Amino acid sequence: MTEKIKGIVVNTSPWITLSICGQISLLEKLYADVYIPHCVKEEIMAGGKQGIGIKELKTSHWLKIEKVSDINKVALLYELEEGEAEVIVLAKEKGIKQVLIDEKVARLQAKVLGLKVIGTLGVLLKAKKKGLLASIKPSILKILDNGIWIKDEIVNGILKEAKEK
Repeated sequence: MTEKIKGIVVNTSPWITLSICGQISLLEKLYADVYIPHCVKEEIMAGGKQGIGIKELKTSHWLKIEKVSDINKVALLYELEEGEAEVIVLAKEKGIKQVLIDEKVARLQAKVLGLKVIGTLGVLLKAKKKGLLASIKPSILKILDNGIWIKDEIVNGILKEAKEK
């Protein structure tokens, strides 16, 4: 079994994107502790009973849903959506060094605050490098086929790094 990274806090869009391609279980395989802030849970649940990621949210018993202790710190990150801000604040409160965020502005803010940032495609690549996936291209194609937009140069770069191009 591959050694797990200590912990990660996950934002809404990566949760949904990993759900789309059927790879949510990679989070449990790669990380010892997987957290989502309460606000992110609410954003996922807002998709309704048939919303993408809800079934995974309800069946991922390894997932830890936590409330941010100091909600005032979330307000300081006013340029971000509430879920993104809560991901960053919860990571800082828990002493977790890594966050899973796809949005550019939130990624930059997390880095400024000293956090390591990984995106959805980075999780797929990490899983392949650790032998958890034979290929990441089918997952990426499923993500793209479901209307998730990713810059071509990002997709091509990840596929090249995965030695699938």
